[in-house]
Amino acid sequence: MTLQRIVEEIKSRRSGPTSDSLTQFGIEYKVNYGVPITELRKIAEPYIGNHPLALELFKQDIRECKIIASIIDDPTQITGEQIDEWAQSFTNIEIVEQVCSNVLWKADCALSRSIQWCLSEDNLLIKAGLLVAAHSATNLQVKDVVFEPYLEIISSLNEDLFANNKNNIEFALRQIANRNQAFRAKVIELAVSLSNANDQHRAWVGDQLLFEFGEE
Repeated sequence: MTLQRIVEEIKSRRSGPTSDSLTQFGIEYKVNYGVPITELRKIAEPYIGNHPLALELFKQDIRECKIIASIIDDPTQITGEQIDEWAQSFTNIEIVEQVCSNVLWKADCALSRSIQWCLSEDNLLIKAGLLVAAHSATNLQVKDVVFEPYLEIISSLNEDLFANNKNNIEFALRQIANRNQAFRAKVIELAVSLSNANDQHRAWVGDQLLFEFGEE
């Protein structure tokens, strides 16, 4: 009954123009009612922390149900198997951003998946990995050594993968740099190398970071 009630509320807030706009940007779902994220957060509010309901919602082939699931889920109950299953629904940029930024990064087993995703050649998985790393970098209880591999992985990305993920690369490096002075120095060193690269996307990321940290 709860699932049905949520679906009915989603339908009552549908927006054709928003749905069409998402489709125009290549963000496609089997079912998409075009409900804005702000509205989805209002729908989700009474169910925050309801893990069983989150699992049930995510199984639905409905954009809004999957996003609400990521908003209400309890990260302490998320398993590696669940992360792997949800990752199979990473079919567009929006679902990656919502699921990773809302909840997955808070799960204990997310960072190990993040490394695996960044080492893949799947742009959406790389995006997911970078988002998890970026958000996790704000948690100072996570040991510094966990974030060391990301610097090398980012440096090693080929031109196409780097270009397609440059915004998330910049975000992840900035968040890692903000952890402490040691990481800031390492990121600035990498940023100088990127800024001097012939590849325009690497140079853009390097320039953005150097500007962010006030470096010439």
